[in-house]
Amino acid sequence: MQGKEIGSEHYVLAVTENSASSTSVLNFRNPSNTQQKVQMESKLDMDGHFRPRGYQLRSDVDGKKGSIVGAFNPNAAMFEYNNGSTPTKKGLLVGNDYTILDTNIFHHFIFLVRLYNFDSKEKLQRFEVVIPQEADSGVLKISEANRETLSIGAKKVEARHLQVDSGALLIHLWVDRQLVLLKISVPSSGIEVVRVY
Repeated sequence: MQGKEIGSEHYVLAVTENSASSTSVLNFRNPSNTQQKVQMESKLDMDGHFRPRGYQLRSDVDGKKGSIVGAFNPNAAMFEYNNGSTPTKKGLLVGNDYTILDTNIFHHFIFLVRLYNFDSKEKLQRFEVVIPQEADSGVLKISEANRETLSIGAKKVEARHLQVDSGALLIHLWVDRQLVLLKISVPSSGIEVVRVY
């Protein structure tokens, strides 16, 4: 964040023709309270079109533990939130095609990249996303900005630059030819996430 490392995310993806899954561990220090340590562990199961089948998020914020469990049915996403007190449930009405893009779980952007059709004549494409930690959903507009050369560590990499517009936030993504996510930038908050080889 603004040139300072505040954390890291380690993740594993498994993608087949009919299914996809990811697990991750994210550790960071809250930039507005550098004494606060945050750890999040996520597990996401999806179909071959990156529609969620199941989602779990466990969090630990300075020892205060919480969890979210998501269940998905046609046109509905249900979440159970547990932060040590009485669990609460919230539901969202959604369309047929949507994916998960949870707060601070940066590898979820990979699924949007995989959904984006680089060969389409429609350069501005819309995708519905569900944001479990916010108990919200919305539509993101994604377009390809250009191609450019990125410096990732000591490597120079040819990348495609995508812009993701939520209406309130503009996010930049860079991916290589194999659609590997190389970099995420959120200029309004000074956040940059860079892949480390």
